[in-house]
This record gives sequence, C-alpha cells and structure tokens, in this order.
Amino acid sequence: MFAFRAAARKTALSFAVAALVASGGCAGSKDAAGTNILLVTLDTTRADYLSCYGYQGPVRATPNLDSLAADGVRFDRAISASAATPVSHATILTGVYPYRHGVRVIYAEEGYFLADSVATLASILGEKGWDTGAVLSSFTVSEFYGFDRGFRYFDSGISDDPEAAFRPKGNGLWGWEVEKNQRRSDATTDEAIRWLEGAKRPFCLWVHYWDPHDERLLPPEENQRLFETDTKDIYERKRLQYAGEIHYMDSQFGRLIRRLKESGEYDNTAIVVVADHGEGLGDHGWWNHRILYQEQIRVPLIAKIPGWPAGEEIAAAVRSADTMPTLLAAAGVAPPPGLDGRDMTPVVLGEEEEPRTAYADAINLYDLNAGMVRLRPDDSLLHSLIDGDWKLIHRPLLEGKDELYRLSSDPREETNLVEEEPDRATRLREALDRFNGYVRDSLGEAADPETLERLKALGYVGD
Repeated sequence: MFAFRAAARKTALSFAVAALVASGGCAGSKDAAGTNILLVTLDTTRADYLSCYGYQGPVRATPNLDSLAADGVRFDRAISASAATPVSHATILTGVYPYRHGVRVIYAEEGYFLADSVATLASILGEKGWDTGAVLSSFTVSEFYGFDRGFRYFDSGISDDPEAAFRPKGNGLWGWEVEKNQRRSDATTDEAIRWLEGAKRPFCLWVHYWDPHDERLLPPEENQRLFETDTKDIYERKRLQYAGEIHYMDSQFGRLIRRLKESGEYDNTAIVVVADHGEGLGDHGWWNHRILYQEQIRVPLIAKIPGWPAGEEIAAAVRSADTMPTLLAAAGVAPPPGLDGRDMTPVVLGEEEEPRTAYADAINLYDLNAGMVRLRPDDSLLHSLIDGDWKLIHRPLLEGKDELYRLSSDPREETNLVEEEPDRATRLREALDRFNGYVRDSLGEAADPETLERLKALGYVGD
C-alpha cells in the first residue's frame, strides 16, 4: 500500500531548498558541555487553557507547568508554524519552516516525510555524544514521518505497523485508527522514566503528550469529576472535558519533573515545553484545528534553561521554530547554517535584535486526511505572517478573502482591517511572498475520483 514511500522521501528532499546537515555543529562549550536536554511537546494544547496563561477553571488546571514557569521563562506570544501535528513538530525538531523541511500535510502521496538533508535536534546532539531518546503518544509523530532519525531509542507508543496505518475512509478521505495509535500520558510517562533510568549522560529526551487531542482517550474518572458541570450546554461540557485532559496531562508531566529532581538532574537539564498547536473549541465557528487563527497557532512555550532568569514573562514574539536552536545553544552546540529559527536567549536577556516575524501555513487542500474542502472550503489553503502587532491570513487561491488583524487591540481576531489598511495588507502579502512557501500542485496522484470531483467543482483543479 505504501510503495510510494521512496517517492515521498524523494519529494521531501526537493522541499529542502538548502541542505541543513548535522555535521555543521561544533563541540559543546565548557559552560554548557554535559547539559541534559528535555523537549516536551503538548499536542492540541491552547495557551489560554494553562493556569499560568490565565485559565480560570474549577481547579488549578496546570500546577506543574506553572511551577516550571516560575523556575524559568514563559513566552506569551509563541507562534507555531502549523496547526497540523506532524507539520508543526517537524518545525520544532528542525528549526526550519514547512516549505524547507518537507512535511506539508498529515497525509498525501508525497510531501509528508521529513527530508533526509534537514538536520534535527537529535541527529546533531547524537553526533556530539548525547544519548538520544523519544517517548511519544501518537502515530502522527511516528517514524512514518521520519521523526525517528537521530534517536538511539524511539518509542512512538502505537500498536499498528506505521506503514499500514492510513486507510481509505470511503468518503474521499484517508484516515488512521486513532484508538490503536495513541496512548495516554500516564503510559508515556512510565516509559519516559524507564528510559531515563538507563540513559547515559548527557541525554536528549523528547516526550510527546497527546491527551487533549482526542476525547476517545479520557483521564481516570476521579480526574474527570474535577471538571464536571451541571450546565446543559454540551459545548461548555466539552470545553471542561478538554481542560480536564490538560489537567491530567499536567499531572503526568509533574511525575517526569519529580523524577529529574529526585535523580539530581533537574538543575542540569535544559527544558522546553511547547505545544504543536491549539484547538478551535468553537472560536471562529470551528471546533478542531488545521486553520490559522490565534487560538490555533499561538501556543504555550515555557523554558527553563541553565543561566536564564527565573519567573520571567516575555511579551516579545518568538516562534516554535526557535525551539531547536535554543536547545542547541543550551547544550553548547552550534546550529547548522540557514535555520529559520533563532536562539531565544537574546529575547530573554532583553538584547536588541531584529524582530522575529512568524510564518505559518495550512495546506489542507492537498491533504488527503483533511475534510476542509467539504467543510470550510475558504480555509483549504492558508498562509499567515505575523509581523509585530499585525497579522495577515492570505488565501492565495481566493481573491478578496484575505484577513488583516491588529492583535494588540483585537486578540480574538474579530475585526478584519484589510479594507481599512490596504497598504499594510499589501506590504505583509509581499513579505509573505518572499517566503515562497506556496504549494501550487497536488502532492502526488493519490486523490480518489470523489475528492478530485469536489476539487473541480470548487475550481481548484482542472480536467
């Protein structure tokens, strides 16, 4: 079924315009040599559902993440490169945007596999002597996407053969069996702690938690009861359930941190916690993810780095692409040339630097796992750029459908200013054009006839 893996790998290489090779790193500095690295990614986690970002619920939702923020730095305006799990994670692991690392969609015949020429956090640190491990919770961050590269130990937490996970759903889309290909954060934490017991020092560990993504995998009943409500509003109940899943995930993250403290490794470990994307939860008329409003691409990002101050809150914009170079800097290892991301240390220390613009895209049109063409056709192909206070959402195939927001006065993106500020919209669009992240052709030929007919009816493809 997946005879086209070789084609996918070849196409992914073509997306990597610049070869980013791990050998570009240098030996660790005397100050940072031996620093452990812990990267924790939170799937489908909105920033505003963490207590340290202002969430008010029946109980304190995230006491353990709040404690990490008190020991480190909380970034208030961290922007993800995508609202799709593998696309976003590829940027977190490589420090480059999707049009360079090659992962553009969750599934298509091509364009879903991490390019071999792009260095990853694990491939660089592994070459420099770090013991590398990944303990994950979902198929969408598995070896199917090439994310195992550089890891001595890689446990995706799934039971299916990843090469056979995707199957046609009979409605023009392809899907994967979620129940067989995910695990709860308690099981993931058990395995992460087990790996730490035998890992060599220094280590580089990536832990991925999935709980808030899917209501089919719920916390224990005693945890769910903390977020029960008498309201008859089904959507409010679902939002509270979502908060409960984050609360349980936080408790398991707390177990992981306690283990580091008990082993005496906490102070010598650089820790970054970042979400891949958020969730709609009804905002902008959408419950899920895959689009580019702030509730989806503004993500929590908390970092405790040796030498950084504690308890700081940073208002300046950073990007999830900055995660990898920041962790390399903490390890004393030089990043490969040409990254889109940059070490966040200058931001934390208040040093003057070039402002960080944030790029994001959503290639739903060509994703055979996405139903956007049917459900939200205007959001089938989206590109976004945030520059300072201003954000543009550009629809390259739809004339007159762009959106422009001033985030400081309109953080919920309710007032589109594209007509009132045409010059500003044009400048942002021209800046977005220079990224040249557009996809103008289908990613392979795997689309079934039903999907092709829908695309033709909407004017996206010809005969």
